[in-house]
Amino acid sequence: MRLFASFLYRTIRVLVLLWLTSATASAQNVPMPLESPRHDLAELMISGRVFLPESPDWQTTAFGATWVSVESPFRIVRIDPKSARVIVAIPIGPDACLGIIAAVGSLWIPTCGDHLLNQVDPKTNTVVSRLTVPISSPLDGSFAYAGGSFWLPANSEDPSLSLIARFDPEAGHVIATVKVPADTATVTAGFGSVWAASGVSGSVVRIDPKKNIIVARIPVGPSPRFMAAGEGAMWILNRGDGSVSSIDPGSNREVARIAAHIPTKWGDVAIGAGAVWLSVFGTPVTRIDPTSNTVTHQFVGPGGDSVRYGNGALWVTDQKRNELWKIDVQQLRRL
Repeated sequence: MRLFASFLYRTIRVLVLLWLTSATASAQNVPMPLESPRHDLAELMISGRVFLPESPDWQTTAFGATWVSVESPFRIVRIDPKSARVIVAIPIGPDACLGIIAAVGSLWIPTCGDHLLNQVDPKTNTVVSRLTVPISSPLDGSFAYAGGSFWLPANSEDPSLSLIARFDPEAGHVIATVKVPADTATVTAGFGSVWAASGVSGSVVRIDPKKNIIVARIPVGPSPRFMAAGEGAMWILNRGDGSVSSIDPGSNREVARIAAHIPTKWGDVAIGAGAVWLSVFGTPVTRIDPTSNTVTHQFVGPGGDSVRYGNGALWVTDQKRNELWKIDVQQLRRL
């Protein structure tokens, strides 16, 4: 009887240990919910999906429409923001680069493959002029319009040299250049100035468009690239650590560095609906409150690259699925 009782005790003990081990392993395999402000992408309601040809990339909102560049073949696609449907696809040159700008009644799109700046008339949906500009290799950056001119990061065979070229569209040629720190590929207009970010130096320079000179050099985070102006500040996504720098244009100083935790090689920044928006691969939507300098919402999942706010919605590209998403940001209030 004692032998049987001892055997029974040992058997029950082994079974209990096996059950506890199995339960622990199962618990470890169950994914833990993301902590606020991070959310699974499935929680984000996408109100419209626009299916596009290969690699939707640069975009802007202007002239009552949303515009996106695509490849194979190279086009600028005009989208009706209400129905989220394609209206027309406009042929352009190879390798759209540096973004899309709305200025002086037209859309402007550089194409690095043929070194041209394409002017699109939104009334006729046609390319009405092509101007030769000093760009060559495809650049993941941006250009700007300020003081009646376009400001473009000019390519150079010497990687230690970077120039910003001021291009007059009326004259049809470069009228000035500004030497800037190496690895400057992003140029943005805001607060009466032109701003350029240098990845190597970890800084942003401010250029006076009246004098064509640098008037301030502002240290920011590691490898700054993507920028936007609005909500009283310049906002810079630092690719090295995924932080976001806020520059006060009144003092020319970095006044906040926000830990967004989205280190990236590619991505985008936009301003709209009282917020700062970021998009990178794997974290398609991040919202920052510019008054508290905090991340309020962040959605994690497949998708993301370029982002713009306009026509009453947030627009995000998903290159892997060849989609453009339309998002009603009011839904974030419930999360």
